[in-house]
Amino acid sequence: MIILETFERITGAANVVLKRKKKIKILIGLFSTKTLLIVFIFFLLVIAIGMFAGSSTNSPSGPISNLNLSETTLQWMDKVSAEAKKQGVPELVPYILAIIEVETRGVGNDIMQSSESLGLGAGSLTPEKSIEQGIKYLKNSMMLGKSLGFTDVWGIIQSYNFGTNYVYYLATEGKIHSVDIAEKYSRDVVAPSLGNYTGETYSYVNAVSQSYGKTYLYRNGGNFFYADLVKQYVTSGVAVGNETFKTIMEEASKYIGWEYVWGGSNPDVGFDCSGLTQWTYSKAGITLPRTAAEQWKATQEVSIEDAQPGDLIFFKGTYGGPQHISHVGIYINETTMFDSNNSGVGYHNWSSGYWMEHFDSIRRVKQ
Repeated sequence: MIILETFERITGAANVVLKRKKKIKILIGLFSTKTLLIVFIFFLLVIAIGMFAGSSTNSPSGPISNLNLSETTLQWMDKVSAEAKKQGVPELVPYILAIIEVETRGVGNDIMQSSESLGLGAGSLTPEKSIEQGIKYLKNSMMLGKSLGFTDVWGIIQSYNFGTNYVYYLATEGKIHSVDIAEKYSRDVVAPSLGNYTGETYSYVNAVSQSYGKTYLYRNGGNFFYADLVKQYVTSGVAVGNETFKTIMEEASKYIGWEYVWGGSNPDVGFDCSGLTQWTYSKAGITLPRTAAEQWKATQEVSIEDAQPGDLIFFKGTYGGPQHISHVGIYINETTMFDSNNSGVGYHNWSSGYWMEHFDSIRRVKQ
């Protein structure tokens, strides 16, 4: 469809040129028919590149796996895998399990909260039927996206909360999903469709909303943080064979949900940011200095492209001067870190909002 419309626009432009051929007769005379054909093809390629060069798939790179799923969600892995394979979308399994974690943690009947997509009352499906319908709904969003040339996986995940029209909106507007775009859609499209014409909000406070500095949702507007909530449980490219990283995260995972404690450096009192990294890395035989600034000096910078799970990620200016190295976490992937901050100990998004504004570097322990 896009190619046809482009061809029609180009054809129209060519007709205009032909109508004005007397004005460019001398120029055309300089070229052979073969040369003109080459130029025309090049013109088509330039337009095609221009149409797609600014786009982004907004998709994780590398193999996709899960982080920090509860045992109650993991109990459904076999059924999810079997149903996803049956419906021809086995690649969606990590996202489906993460959706279950966000929706119900795998507890209850309608574990994917998919009954309403069938026009049924909330919670009216068995777990097996909920999985079947939830996967079908997510697959339909993905297929709609593909039909529109849209491959933004997080836009598709967000549509599980907003409805498949969100995919159509992003695709036709040439956008990729972000929290800002989702908020606008929530306020201007979803909320008014369900009676909230004034942009009324209510309090919504958790680690994700705090990381963006937007601790609210719009009444009847769905959850514009939904994709980021799911993203907490999905990772890509994790070096599962890296025993050092495994050891660090096995220790770190023991403290998920603990409160941040200024000056804390062990389980007896709790952890601040550098106390957590110092303690967990010590379990893998790595000695780190005590403070974030000292750990920064004891490591060497790597590019974001070369970053690996288990590197350290540093931030500046969260207190002290604007250049003061004031926070550190464990780098997980291009969107996720594990750290202790005012939201508590756990996985947090570092790639946008508050943390991205204070991002300094990703660094590796010197060998």
